[in-house]
Amino acid sequence: MAGATLVRTTLAGVRPLGVRGEPLHHAEAQIRAVIRRRLGDRHFHLLAEPEPHDLGGRIDWYSGCHGPIQAITDLPEGARSAARGDIDALLADIDRLGQSLETAASDDGQLAGRALRLAAKRPSDDHLFLVGDQPVIVCWGYDIQAAGAVLPGAFLAGSQPPAPPPLPAALSPPIPQPLVMAPAGAAAVVLRERFPWLFWLLAGLLAILALLVASWLLRQCMPVPPNLQVTELPAPPAPPPEPPPPDPTVGLQGDIDSARRNEDRLKATLASLRDELERRTLACRPPTPPAPPPVPDRPQAATKPGDVLRLPEKPTNDYSFLKGCWRGDQFRYTPRHPRGAHTYCFDENGNGKLIFRWQNGVTCEAPARARYEGGTLRITDADTTCADGTRWTQDRLVCRAGAGNVAQCSGETNMHLPDQGVTRDRPTHFTVRLHKQ
Repeated sequence: MAGATLVRTTLAGVRPLGVRGEPLHHAEAQIRAVIRRRLGDRHFHLLAEPEPHDLGGRIDWYSGCHGPIQAITDLPEGARSAARGDIDALLADIDRLGQSLETAASDDGQLAGRALRLAAKRPSDDHLFLVGDQPVIVCWGYDIQAAGAVLPGAFLAGSQPPAPPPLPAALSPPIPQPLVMAPAGAAAVVLRERFPWLFWLLAGLLAILALLVASWLLRQCMPVPPNLQVTELPAPPAPPPEPPPPDPTVGLQGDIDSARRNEDRLKATLASLRDELERRTLACRPPTPPAPPPVPDRPQAATKPGDVLRLPEKPTNDYSFLKGCWRGDQFRYTPRHPRGAHTYCFDENGNGKLIFRWQNGVTCEAPARARYEGGTLRITDADTTCADGTRWTQDRLVCRAGAGNVAQCSGETNMHLPDQGVTRDRPTHFTVRLHKQ
C-alpha cells in the first residue's frame, strides 16, 4: 500500500454511488488508471486510494504523495479558497473526460464515462486535504450529503505499525505528519466504540448484586434453615457429532462473484483503450487513394447539373439527404461481364435496398445500408441470388466529398469468375457516381 493512512471513515448511514449495482471504490483501480493515462499524475493523486476493512464498516484512505498533511479546514481563508479552486479545476477536467467517454458508441465506454462523472463530485471540506502541494480527496464516490463520517484520531492509532528503532540522524527518513481529526463531543463515542462490552459488564454486575440482595432479604423470611445437601449432577452428555464437511459451492460462489467484478473492471479498461485507439486512428487518417484510370468501354451517363449525389459539409447521423433512389454509372466488372448499373433506394434513416440491372435485363436485389465512418460514407449490401439463379457477392461502396461536395464513390467486390475450369472469387474495383432518379 503506497503512502500513509490519511484518514479512516465509517460506512454507517452512507449512500455509495456506483454503476450496475457496484460501488465506485470496488473499481477504483480502473477509474484511477484511466485518469492517470488520460489526464496525468496530478489528477491521479487527487483521488485517495480506498482500502475497505475485512469486517466492513470502515474504509482507510491512502495517498501515494509525500509531504506534510493538512486538512483544508485548518488553512487560512485565502489558502483554503485557493486549494478549493484547484480541487474544483481538477474535478472539472475529470468530469469533462467522463462526458467524452459517455458519448462513445460502446456500452463499456459509456460505463467508464458514468463512473468518472460520479467520482468527480466534490464532498464537503471535511474530506479535503493537502499532502505537500498535492490536493487529495477522501470519501469520494459517495453521495455529497451522506459521505462517511471521519473517525477520531484514537481509531487511527491502532492501525499504525509499531515504530522502528531509531536510526542515525544522517540515515533517518523524514517522518510524515499523521492526520488526526477529533470532532467535538467524540470522547463518549470513542469510549463506546473502543469498549463495547463495558456497558454490558456493568449491567451484569448490577443484576448479580440485585439478586444477592433479594436472596438475603428472602432468607430472613424463611421458617426453616436452608437445605445444604449437595446434589450430584448427572454426567455430561456425549459430545455432538462432527459437523459435515464444508460445502465447496460456497467458495465457488465467492469466486464467481469476484470474477464478475473483475469483468466489469476489465470492460471499463477495454472501453477506454478502444476510445483511445479510435481517437488515434482518426488522427492518422490515410491519404485518399488516387482515382483509377478511365476505362474506354465504360461510358459515363450524361448528367444534368444538380442531379448528382452531394454529401453534407460534415459527417452526420441525419441520412435524409439520401432519401429516394440513386442510379450509378454503367460499367463492366471485368471484360467477361456485360455492362450493368447500380440503383440504390434509401429511406431517411439510410436503410434501403440495391437493385443491380445487367445489360441483358437480369436483376439482382439485396438489402443495403449507408453509414458514416469518420468522414467517409460507406454503402454496403449483402450476398444474394439474382433472378436467373446466379450468385451475387456483396458490393462495398466508399464515397468521399470532392469538389462542390460531389460524392466520389469507389467500390470493391469479390466477383465469382470461372478460371480454367476452377471457380474462384477475385477482388474487383470500380468507380461510379450516383445520380438522382
